[in-house]
Amino acid sequence: MLNIKQIQYFAACAKTGSFSQAAELLFTTQSNVSKVIRSMEDDMRTQLFVRHAKGIELTPEGERAFIHVQRILENIDELEMQAQPLAKSSLCVCFHPSSWFADIFVTYYEAHKCDDLHYQVYAADTHEIIKRVKGRQDDMGFAYVMQNQLAAFQYFLSRNYLEFELLTETEVNIYTGKGKADEGDFNMSQLRLIQRFPDEFSPDNYRNLVEENGHSAVEAETVVVTNSDYIVERLLGSGELCNISGADLSGRDPGYSSVKYTFPGEGQKLVYGCICRRGEELSEQGKDFLGFVKERLQISGK
Repeated sequence: MLNIKQIQYFAACAKTGSFSQAAELLFTTQSNVSKVIRSMEDDMRTQLFVRHAKGIELTPEGERAFIHVQRILENIDELEMQAQPLAKSSLCVCFHPSSWFADIFVTYYEAHKCDDLHYQVYAADTHEIIKRVKGRQDDMGFAYVMQNQLAAFQYFLSRNYLEFELLTETEVNIYTGKGKADEGDFNMSQLRLIQRFPDEFSPDNYRNLVEENGHSAVEAETVVVTNSDYIVERLLGSGELCNISGADLSGRDPGYSSVKYTFPGEGQKLVYGCICRRGEELSEQGKDFLGFVKERLQISGK
């Protein structure tokens, strides 16, 4: 008996004409996609794809199956649409770990705590945010991306039927413990770093950053990787480690660290924005929250 996973994997393969591209859309491996399709062919006792060196194409049996699969997926979409009224009393968002965003949400909640709303707020890395928004676990996600990666990031989102609304941009700085920014000469190769989420579209993907004397940030040694703002604050406050990240979106002095260096030039900034499902209107709660975030960015001058 066929299952929904086989149907979804089959549809992705039929649309892309490639096991590897289907794997990207499905957040899995090419070998896993191939395995699922093979099991579907075994269950149906027919060959659905012809495998070529440059990709795959549907067999006549596969083309007929694809017609039925599209109808099944359309019916699933209709069922999800029917369920949407139940979700209007909730707001589900995910975000890169950020004290600034945490403050934004708390302020929003305090202003709306008398409303009949349920909230889900989830901190995640970039790829988890994409997966959650695409999979309808969250209404929207808020993420940072390096300016020089923005085009690749937007292309990746478009392949996953998502879009990115740029909200602001900020400089990328090297931070050190409070009051220690003026101690000693600046030497990239001697920096010891504490960083967050080193993934492809992470705010801390600093490998291509170059300071004015031509030294790359990749020369610095990353000794701690964490998803905890609290750990970053504590270790930065000790003055032993540095951190490469964007300026605080609130414009406030963080109190526990100082800017030691700001990376110059175009392409070396950090952009911040909202990830949503392409062509799909946000709920009223989603629109209101996104508007609140934009308002706070304007107040802070970002």
